[in-house]
Amino acid sequence: MIISAPDGNGTAQAQQEWQFSADKVVAENDSEYVQAYGNVTVRSGTSYIKADFARFYQATKWIYLKGNVKAQWKGDFYDAAEAEFDLNNMVGWLKKGRVFVAKPHVYFESEFIEKHNGATYSFKDAKVTACDGENPAWSFEAGEGDITLNGYARLWHSKFKIKGVPVAYTPYMSLPLDQKRQSGFLTPEVGSSKKMGTKINIPYYWAINEETDLTVYGEYLAKRGFRPGVDFRHTEDVNSKGQWRADWLYDGKTYDNAADSESVFKDEGMIRPNNNRWWIRSKYNGYVGSPDWQTIVDLDLVSDQDYLREFRSGANGYEASREGFLEEFGRDINPMDSDHRVSTALVAKSWDQFAVSGLVQYDEDLRYRNGNNPGDKNPALQKLPQLDAFAFKENLMGTPLEWEAEVSANYFWREFGMTGARFDVHPTLSMPVTAGGVTFIPRAGVRATSYLMDSYQNASSDIKRDSTQGRLIADAGITAFSEFFRVFDVGSDLVASKDNIGKSSWTKMKHNIVPRLEYNWVQDDPNQKELPYFDSRDRITKSNDITFSLTNVLDRSQSTVVAGKDGEAVLESEYLEFFRFRLEQGYDIDEAGRSADLGQYERRPFSDVMGEIILTPYNYVNLTSRTWVSPYLGDVTEHENILKIFNDSYGEILFGYDYLRKIDEYKRKQESDMQIVRYAAKAYLPWGLVVGGEYRADINNSKDLEKTVSLGWNHQCFFVEFLASKTTIDERYAVNFNLVDFGVF
Repeated sequence: MIISAPDGNGTAQAQQEWQFSADKVVAENDSEYVQAYGNVTVRSGTSYIKADFARFYQATKWIYLKGNVKAQWKGDFYDAAEAEFDLNNMVGWLKKGRVFVAKPHVYFESEFIEKHNGATYSFKDAKVTACDGENPAWSFEAGEGDITLNGYARLWHSKFKIKGVPVAYTPYMSLPLDQKRQSGFLTPEVGSSKKMGTKINIPYYWAINEETDLTVYGEYLAKRGFRPGVDFRHTEDVNSKGQWRADWLYDGKTYDNAADSESVFKDEGMIRPNNNRWWIRSKYNGYVGSPDWQTIVDLDLVSDQDYLREFRSGANGYEASREGFLEEFGRDINPMDSDHRVSTALVAKSWDQFAVSGLVQYDEDLRYRNGNNPGDKNPALQKLPQLDAFAFKENLMGTPLEWEAEVSANYFWREFGMTGARFDVHPTLSMPVTAGGVTFIPRAGVRATSYLMDSYQNASSDIKRDSTQGRLIADAGITAFSEFFRVFDVGSDLVASKDNIGKSSWTKMKHNIVPRLEYNWVQDDPNQKELPYFDSRDRITKSNDITFSLTNVLDRSQSTVVAGKDGEAVLESEYLEFFRFRLEQGYDIDEAGRSADLGQYERRPFSDVMGEIILTPYNYVNLTSRTWVSPYLGDVTEHENILKIFNDSYGEILFGYDYLRKIDEYKRKQESDMQIVRYAAKAYLPWGLVVGGEYRADINNSKDLEKTVSLGWNHQCFFVEFLASKTTIDERYAVNFNLVDFGVF
């Protein structure tokens, strides 16, 4: 038997025809309806309905089903004791029904479920879960609710259960069922620490529109109070985006004397008497009027010197904020234990040959807040404003000479200290010449600086008090470099065949050698000590040194056979710089001829030999190592090493080691040895287990800086992680829970 479902004009559509079969079919009431008994099946393409009994009304195309009702419609699966559907659009109802939505893997069941147009369901006394099995790992049981596929599950008077045991209640909850940005509660953070007590943070995410969203954090700290926060993000177009974050705490704990502060952070003994505590931070990329006028805003303001150290972790803590800014904007913020928070606004525009920019910058010195030091003695330097212009390198009036220039105009202001304006211009001439495979670039420049001062408050006795001053400093140098390379065949291309799909082979390797010799000279001007001082540009260090470097680079070409769109084998090539090795050493001509303090410090004109290795043999291995060796001590003076091995299926391992040697030389001093080690690992184990840990230590002071361990479990429908961490300032424990298929809680 064939049932044709009409379209809106009453015309039968072949693709909507339903094939009807059963053990027994009986026409009733002059064929007004048909009743079927035993193994009833109604099928259309991949969709079907099965039951023990069915009654089909031919005029309306409604079908009533009873007994072991099972159905599949556009990827969704139904199971019920009774059901009724309109075969035109599958609107209907289910009694004692269960619906499984394959995407995104959600089950819901209820005594009575109504299916509406637009793939929307409503129900009462329902259970919703993403877990398989009769006794799911977690579920929501709601008094009533509705579900819109590619939308939300909205639940009223719901209880959250773990293995059938109720653990939480909420009068209303909205759960997104799609991977798209949708409003809803994010995964709560639950934990405990010695300083904060029990902690719970319940964030709510509001997808305002396609370009804008807002996350509101409601964090409760048992020992400190309520700490709300906001995270507002917007992207109006491809040229602009911004993120604005803030949080606030009325803290029940203060430190009114230096002894209390010393017991907490063991730093310089600053006090923190303020109850009102907050942090405002942001990054913004955009433009003014036209995308040609690039605009950058960085905001970083905090209430006190301890706030970022105390609120380092968590969704709205320092580390999460910093990592988010680096990932989205590529710009960092000051370290959490820095006494300075810097906010900047910049507007810039570039042309083919020139560029201009304007900047204002505010430096917040936390040492002069909250009664630690008198505010009217704050020496923090503010740039209000700084104007810069750049002339890019180009030929000078058709000659072989090339010229470039930098111009800077600043007005500096302080609460306490020198204030005034500085104008600085630095033009440079150069002329590249290539001979015998070697490129020579001689250059010469001059720096002219003038000052117009408002105040010499707190200036040293060496500085002149003239309202206008200036200087003229010459500089010159020459760079010589060459490049040699050779390409080696290390293998042959694979044959693009189906048998070779997934196979890879290195085919070629290119070896580059770049020797580089550079001489740099900057005029010595001892009279600079009489000039005003705002920043390092006011004291140009003399230079008369030579630097030599030798860089080796190995690039490889790898061929891989992959499956194309039609399933045919396709050969693809990938290029990777897998090894870089650089040696560098300098020679200070002035140090070689130094006559001062020879009784205390011998001449040491050669700098340390620096060796750098960057190794990436595969996409899952990365080693960066820099080591400095003194030719006079015959030993290492500094190390910077980090090795990372990672794989999405197995985990990752990280080793880090930093070292600074105690040094007492004429040109440099390091008062004590420093060795910091870092080990971190994460392993993905069978049964969905994830084990991780991190350890950092100061070896010379025999002090542990951080010890963190975590144990997680990736279940089919959730991820739970237990974390314990001890640092120099706190000890905390946390439980992170994520409902995998919903993505939010």
